Amino acid sequence: MSGTLPEELQRLLSRYEGARLRIIEIPVVKDIFDYFNSEKWIRVVAVIKSGDGVVMIKKPMSFLDNDGRPRPAMGGQWLLAGGKPEVGESYEEAVAREIKEETGLEVEVERLLGVYVFRFKHQGMTVDAILVAFSTKAVGGTLNPGKEIQEARIFRKLSRNDLLYVPDWWLGFQEEILEDAGFKLAE
Repeated sequence: MSGTLPEELQRLLSRYEGARLRIIEIPVVKDIFDYFNSEKWIRVVAVIKSGDGVVMIKKPMSFLDNDGRPRPAMGGQWLLAGGKPEVGESYEEAVAREIKEETGLEVEVERLLGVYVFRFKHQGMTVDAILVAFSTKAVGGTLNPGKEIQEARIFRKLSRNDLLYVPDWWLGFQEEILEDAGFKLAE
């Protein structure tokens, strides 16, 4: 998957007015390129509104930087909930299922915030990793972290320093996604 947005994502974007399409090109080493080229890498994430706050999760994270070197997580410890769609699931169904698994909350999808394409480049080749972001509202369940999650918490105030960024470009998108959902980060 490279160069053009898959048809199902073009249809998704056309169903939601005001959703963003962002493409960022990132030069990477062969190992990183090969990782993202080995699968159709699409993930869903959500801003989960609960009362006057937003739900964030903490989970173990490991990653390689753009040069393929192991790098510790930087910044805070909190990130948006989400995961990988299953075969046959709509993106809305996937995000609702992932949130239930990770936080114990049942949500209603309010709108699509955006489709973020990370276009990884290596020696003239490209491969896309795609993040589909939704705004959701908690409508049931009990906040209880799932088996892969260390903690889930409602934040009424959240600052840029609270956000985990792995790697650096992901931090800016988390900020943008939160603010697009109407949650202003504290100074």
